[in-house]
Amino acid sequence: MARFKLEIERPLCISCESCVNICPEFWEMAPDGFSHLKGSKKVGNNEEKEVDDVSCNIDAAENCRPLASMYMKMEKKSI
Repeated sequence: MARFKLEIERPLCISCESCVNICPEFWEMAPDGFSHLKGSKKVGNNEEKEVDDVSCNIDAAENCRPLASMYMKMEKKSI
């Protein structure tokens, strides 16, 4: 079972590409110009992916601009 869940609220993305530049193994720009979490599932307007290792996503979340508008959540799941 994955220990963390990454989540992006795509409608709030400002297309700054910081997540892609910092963590390209997880993030790419979609044809619509917004960030896309590779291998994620769509939940409403958001995207989610469960992972065991958050890798570079902490840096990507901390550098997302503006932090109040677009963010990635990392929730530790109980094992």
